[in-house]
Amino acid sequence: MMARHKILIVDGHPIIHAGLRQLFSPYDRFEIVAALDRGAVVSAYLQSQLVDLVILDLEMADVRGIDILAEIVGALDMTVIVMTNDSRNEDVAYALKLGARAVVSKAGPNSVILEACEAALAGETYVAPDIAAALSRNPEPPVILSSRQMAILHYVAEGETNKEIGYRMALAPPTIAFHIAELRRRFDAANNRKLIDRAQTLGLI
Repeated sequence: MMARHKILIVDGHPIIHAGLRQLFSPYDRFEIVAALDRGAVVSAYLQSQLVDLVILDLEMADVRGIDILAEIVGALDMTVIVMTNDSRNEDVAYALKLGARAVVSKAGPNSVILEACEAALAGETYVAPDIAAALSRNPEPPVILSSRQMAILHYVAEGETNKEIGYRMALAPPTIAFHIAELRRRFDAANNRKLIDRAQTLGLI
């Protein structure tokens, strides 16, 4: 019997929930285990339930989609597909840097969403054609970071302390301090402010 991939939908619109359920219903290899309409409950849900793939709305109302992504990829190493209403949204490129496996447009054809799911579950990166065209106008940053490093950098830029970052990522504060020290070394930055300035200059955040 073929293993079923368990999918969690995170989107604030019931019509999207219904549309995705209908899209996946003919395929035995996919199973929608839940559809959440609040970003604030995503991390807790994922810590208690087995999920193979998260389909995440980048424009959630209660919590920024990019913050949800940083937490569930950086701390939980989840496979995530990001959906957006706006291919020009600057958070789209940032989502890929944070570790999103795929980015698709809500207005795109269903076949693109299915292709994105297959690619993401295979460990590949997939960018919908319309979004790829928009991203091609932005050069790639010269420094490549892991998803965990990007998540820590994101939280440092948000002004969070080592203790707060550690809580989000289920890591001890000394471990966070080690990662930040390594980031400073790579960016030749004497402190966090210079680290963030350098990362912004390079287009990482």
